Amino acid sequence: MSSRSLRVLFLLGALGVVASAGFVIFNTERAIGSRQTTQVSAEAQARALETALGRLSAAQQAYVAQGQSSQYWMTQAAEQLAAVDRGVAELASLATNEATRSAVQAAAASLEQFRGLDKRARQFVQNGQPLLASDIIFTESLGPLGQTAQHISTAADNERASAATELASLRSRQFYAAAGAAGLLLLAVLLLVPVPEADVDVLTAMRALTESAPLRPQATAAAPKPRPEAMAFDDEDSSARVISRTVEERPAEVVPAATPAVDLAQASAICAELARVVDAGGITALLARAADVLGAPGLIVWVADAPGSALYPVFSHGYSPGVLMRLGSLPTDADNATAASWRTGEAVAVDATPEARGALVTPIITAEGCVGVLAAELQHRGETRGEIRALATIFSAQLATVVTPVAAVGDQRATVG
Repeated sequence: MSSRSLRVLFLLGALGVVASAGFVIFNTERAIGSRQTTQVSAEAQARALETALGRLSAAQQAYVAQGQSSQYWMTQAAEQLAAVDRGVAELASLATNEATRSAVQAAAASLEQFRGLDKRARQFVQNGQPLLASDIIFTESLGPLGQTAQHISTAADNERASAATELASLRSRQFYAAAGAAGLLLLAVLLLVPVPEADVDVLTAMRALTESAPLRPQATAAAPKPRPEAMAFDDEDSSARVISRTVEERPAEVVPAATPAVDLAQASAICAELARVVDAGGITALLARAADVLGAPGLIVWVADAPGSALYPVFSHGYSPGVLMRLGSLPTDADNATAASWRTGEAVAVDATPEARGALVTPIITAEGCVGVLAAELQHRGETRGEIRALATIFSAQLATVVTPVAAVGDQRATVG
C-alpha cells in the first residue's frame, strides 16, 4: 500500500473520530439543556409551594377572626390545600435523586398531619367552639406546616446540588471529547502537510511527530538497582515481569528480519469506537483489538488513585484475573517503567531480553494531568518500532476521554519482579 493510501486511510479514521466526538458533544448538550430545565422547574415549584403554604396558614387563622366569614375562609383554605397537594406531587415527579424524593415524601407526611388537625379545627368552628379551634390553629397546626415548608426547602437544595454535580460531569465529557478529536485532527493535518519527497511513508511522518523527545530513559551510573524483594512469576504472569522491571539497560535482542505490518485502518476504527464507548465491557473488547494491532500478547490500563499514591490495574487483556490480583496496586514512586511513565508523563520502553519480552508504557493524560498509563507487553522488539510507539500514544490519548482516577482501596503494595 502506498504512503498516499495510508495517509487517506488515517485521515478517514480521524474524520470518523471527529464525527463521533461531535455526536457525543451534541447529545451531551441536549442532556445539559434537559437537566437545566428540570432544575429550574423544581426550584420554581418549591417557591410556589412555599407561597401556597403561607396562604394556607393565613386562611386557617381567619377561621376564628372576628368580623370574618368562617365559611369563606374554609373555602379558601381548602383551595390552597389542594394547590399544595398538586405542588407536592409535581415536585415528586421532578425529583432526580433519592435524597430529593425522601424530602418530598416527608413533606407529604407533614401535610397529611396538618390535614387532620385542620379537620378538627373546622368542626370546632362549626360547633360554635372558637376557643378550642384557636388552640388547634395557633399551637398544633403551625408545627406540621413549618415542617412541610422545611422539607420542601430541603428538597430544592438537594435537587440544586445534584444538578450542579451532573452538569459538571456532562461538561467534562464534552471537553474531553472535543480535546481528543482536536488532537487527532491536528495529527491528521500535520500528516497531510506537503513534504519535499514525492512519496513519504505515513509511518515515517508519525515517527517524526511522536519521537521528538526520547521515549527510552537512558541508564546512568547512579541508576537504582532492582528491588531486593522482587519475586519471580510463572509464564502466565509475564506482565508482572515486564511492567515492574527497574528502568536500566538490558542486553539487546536480535530483531527478526521481517516484522508484521501495522494495520492503520483497524487502528483508526478502534480510536473511533473508543470515543463512543459507554461501559467497561466496551473498553475491554477494544483493548483486545488494540493488542492485535500492536502485536501485544497482553495490555494493562493502570489508573492512579485520587491522591496519586498508587496505580491500579483497572482494565486488561491477555491476563487472567488471578494474575491481576497477584499484581495488586503499584506505588507511583516505584522504580519501574510503569510508575516512571506516570511520573514523567512520557512514554517509557523496556528492552526485551533472551528470557522475557519487551514492553512499552505510554501515559494517559487529561487536562487535570496524568491519570494512568497503558502498559503493553510486545513481541518482535515492538518497543523499538516508531510506528508501535505512535499507535500506543494515540490509544492512550483516546483512553483519556473515558478514564478517571479511582478511589483508594487501601495500602496494597504491588508485587514486583
